[in-house]
Amino acid sequence: MRNERDLLEQAMAMLEAQRPTLGHEATEAALAALRARLAALASRVPLERRHVTVLFGDLCGFTALSERMDPEDVSELMNRLWERVDAAIVRHGGRIDKHIGDAVMALWGADGASEDDAEQALHAALDIQAQLASFQAGPPEGLRMRIGIHTGPALLGMVGTLGELTVMGDTVNTASRLEQAAPVGGILISHGTYRQVSGAFEAEPLAPLRLKGKQEPLQVYRVTAARPRAFHRQGRGLEGIWARLVGREEESQQLRSALSTTLSGGGCQRVTLTGEAGIGKSRLLGEFETWLESLPAPPLCLRGRASPEMRRHPNALLRDLFSFHLQVQESDLPSVVRARLEESFHEALGPGDSSRLHAHLAGSLIGFDFSDSPHLKGTPTDEQSLRARGLASLSEYFRALLSREPMVLFLEDIHWADDSALDLLERLLQTLAPERLLVLCTARPEFFERRPEWALAPSHVRLELRPLSQEDSHRLVAELLRKVEAIPQALHELVVSRAEGNPFYLEELIQMLLEEGVILADGERWRVEPRRLTSLKVPSTLSGVLQSRLDSLPLHEREILQRASVVGRIFWDEALAGMGRDEDPLTRLHESLAALQERELIFEQSNPAFAGTREYIFKHAIVREVAYDTVLKRERRTFHGRVAEWLLARGGERSREHLGLIADHLEASGQGVRAAAYLRRAGEEALSLFANAEARSFLERALALTPGEDLPERYAIVAAREKVHAVMGDRQAQRQDLETMESLAEQLGDERRQVESALRRALYASEIGDFAVGEEAARKAIRLASNLGDVASEALGHLRWGRILRHHQADFAGARSHFERSLALAESARLAHVEVESLLNLSAVIHETGDLEASLAPIQRVIPFCRKMGDRWLEFSALRYLAYARKSLGDFAGARADFEQTLQFSRVIGYRFWECIDLSNLALVLSHLGDAPAALELSEQALWLSQEIGSSRYQGYAWMSRGHALASLGRYSEARESYLQARRIRVEARMLHLEMESVAGLASVALAAGEEQQALGYAEELLSHLERIALHGVEEPFRIWLACFRVLRAQKDARAQRVLETAQRKLQEQAGKLHDEALRRSFLAISAHRELLEEWPGNAGVESSTRQGDGLA
Repeated sequence: MRNERDLLEQAMAMLEAQRPTLGHEATEAALAALRARLAALASRVPLERRHVTVLFGDLCGFTALSERMDPEDVSELMNRLWERVDAAIVRHGGRIDKHIGDAVMALWGADGASEDDAEQALHAALDIQAQLASFQAGPPEGLRMRIGIHTGPALLGMVGTLGELTVMGDTVNTASRLEQAAPVGGILISHGTYRQVSGAFEAEPLAPLRLKGKQEPLQVYRVTAARPRAFHRQGRGLEGIWARLVGREEESQQLRSALSTTLSGGGCQRVTLTGEAGIGKSRLLGEFETWLESLPAPPLCLRGRASPEMRRHPNALLRDLFSFHLQVQESDLPSVVRARLEESFHEALGPGDSSRLHAHLAGSLIGFDFSDSPHLKGTPTDEQSLRARGLASLSEYFRALLSREPMVLFLEDIHWADDSALDLLERLLQTLAPERLLVLCTARPEFFERRPEWALAPSHVRLELRPLSQEDSHRLVAELLRKVEAIPQALHELVVSRAEGNPFYLEELIQMLLEEGVILADGERWRVEPRRLTSLKVPSTLSGVLQSRLDSLPLHEREILQRASVVGRIFWDEALAGMGRDEDPLTRLHESLAALQERELIFEQSNPAFAGTREYIFKHAIVREVAYDTVLKRERRTFHGRVAEWLLARGGERSREHLGLIADHLEASGQGVRAAAYLRRAGEEALSLFANAEARSFLERALALTPGEDLPERYAIVAAREKVHAVMGDRQAQRQDLETMESLAEQLGDERRQVESALRRALYASEIGDFAVGEEAARKAIRLASNLGDVASEALGHLRWGRILRHHQADFAGARSHFERSLALAESARLAHVEVESLLNLSAVIHETGDLEASLAPIQRVIPFCRKMGDRWLEFSALRYLAYARKSLGDFAGARADFEQTLQFSRVIGYRFWECIDLSNLALVLSHLGDAPAALELSEQALWLSQEIGSSRYQGYAWMSRGHALASLGRYSEARESYLQARRIRVEARMLHLEMESVAGLASVALAAGEEQQALGYAEELLSHLERIALHGVEEPFRIWLACFRVLRAQKDARAQRVLETAQRKLQEQAGKLHDEALRRSFLAISAHRELLEEWPGNAGVESSTRQGDGLA
């Protein structure tokens, strides 16, 4: 009918334009017929109930103005002024209903409701005031506008002979009364409007007003400005009724207390609201947000929300948080996203290339497409390095924001968040522990089964929302049905008993009663039909209630809801249009969506993710689940396929951010082979984001869907999965993937794939201690890479072979040769990452062969280079080598500070191998500093972790650190067991030089325990080895000499003196290589070194001279 009315109005306008040609009488005759038709059409149009926002504005001072000015001037002035006012209304989506003298009435929601109708009306009101203030000649003094706005139900229909569309009812009257009560030049809104825009505007609550026609005083607010950052939630309610929060007073106070703690210097606080679906978690957060926004200086608030579709998609929660914060749409080009992110980082960190690099690293980490970033080219591309740098950039950004103002981070439905996002969030919050940050999350109880460690985080409170009590449930019913004059007790009992304290269930029951005609809503007065109440069959579960509501929907509305459920909890009108069969899909679609909003099954959201679309969200995830279950399987496949195509078309240049979602829809549509390609890409993308669990899931699904004969694709999938297993430390799965890679590469006859699989095999073998296999694999990779002219792979082959020789065979000369070769190749091909790693390994070899001071030179060359590149991963690798050198030189305080930094970094980026070695080294340093209890605790952490990741090499170091700590505490029996375990591991790995450390430990604890003969047996072993091998690569070689000497001396064995002299001579030789006096002094002050020196004839003089630097040197 609206289309017919529009056509009639257009025809009348055309006739009016032809009046000079047709003549007055002919024109009037034609118009009379059209007017009659229009009037008849208007009389047939039924009145509709709509939820609308009404604005009344009245110019003050107009009468006085017209008395002072010429009528023609007044007319010209007012025409120009109304042009501006009307334009402001239209600009913000309003419909001008009418002008009445010097007043205007405007509507939002009359032509179709939108989630932000009330908000747009407020923006229009502020725009009107701004237009008046900036009127070119300046409005004459005293010309201002009062504005009143109210939101509520109204009757929509056509009135008058011309069939004008307008609204009627109490909502209109209330808006008019608010305008009359508003101060001159002010904006007054009702509570009905305020609850929909709270947080978006500066709104001052005023004393309740008694308005004409209203029995109760009306709560009103004066709006003065829009807030620069605003977010608010769609509240619950029935037929426009807003229910006050009931039964959550204690929980609300706990949230306020958490904020008070962090604001008063208590550091980052975390609160997780948990409870079953519909219990009121989001509502409580919404009330807290409203309270926050009412504070004189509200904190910065950021928000992210997870959805079921995010569970398998890496870092989706954090990407959602930044998309909201930066107002980024999914349809925005990568260049737009990049510009928004750069701008935000520039504001936080200052302009320049440094903040731009931070923005690109952080953006890449959370999953925005920065694949062509010029700032990331030429930097290390391995996953751990990028993760470390991205996390450091995120931390810098948040610290900068928090240095200016406190922050509240709202994260909803984290039970649907992917593990990668939760891991990243956990590590980010660790770095922000001292900051003024409050993190508020909502989660279902099962979340803590999946992530039990979440509840163990420092300063975390689990706030469980329990079902409402009977008393509070009755209060909520009374709130929701306050328009019913006398609520029957039977209705109270029915709703309260069935809902069992679940607010959402309770509301849905009442909504069902409204739709079934048990409760009749008629304006401000509702009534209950007792006969229908007694005959109604109420489903016993929430799902049953929802199913009943869906069954009662008109067919087209139910179909739209079913299609929407296939898209996800959040969906878009354009996606639904592409799934339908209507000849005019958008027109009918929007009518159905508007009806579903009226039924409060869905809500429209502002700021849609895709430009040019309208975005909606299911009122609750359960509504979506029930709707999806009603879709026939054959229709599901068709719909999923159409959604996938829509996402591909809509994603454009940023489709890589939706790879997993596209793959899900393709797989559900039955397009297995096509889905597999997207699943592999999604897995590789997840791996680059360090979302290891998600990456493995994507890749395993891809492999299952890939045909067996497609060998290249299967190789690519397995190669990606092997990387995932390597990072996760799943050695058995990694070994199986390596065998599959090698087999597929051989079947394909592809030498490049053979090189890749050989390099992976060499690295794997090195990590698990199988040096023979590792050496053979490295040799193969070097040979094939050289034949292919692949310099990068050849350099990596030499690097990995050198590590095997260094770590497992103590062939330091051979290792040095390979490191020098890899360095030369890296320099020739400008492979910065390999160059740095070659230098660090060269430093380690020089250090382990006794030239401690010379080993510092490569490190000093590397660290500035890493910092210039902005590579935190390599920088901390270099810092670890520096810490190791300091430990060997006796600078234990400096080593402790460095190892504490590297340990924190290892934990933040989740690299468990590094964490093991950092824990063991730090435990050893603490033993030297005399803190044996702390050393024992760290060594046991190292031991547990090394066992978890299956690294025998790191277990050996951990057992040794534990043995030293226990020996310092006098717990010799336990120390002996630790040294035995270390020895067993090192014998199995054929690392004789490191085995001697374990034997020296056994000799020392046997002697301390009074077991002198056993100690002597260990000393004999040591003597036989000392005569045959060098102690290169041993952590503390002079501890071995000292243990041997002590045992022999206790037995009055003549060999003791010879051992002492040999040890002292070697100690002098090594000290003599230290040209820096401070380094030499700290080296000679190490306990084992000092004790050997104290046995020197005339030791007092020697000790004095060494302190002065003129003795042993």
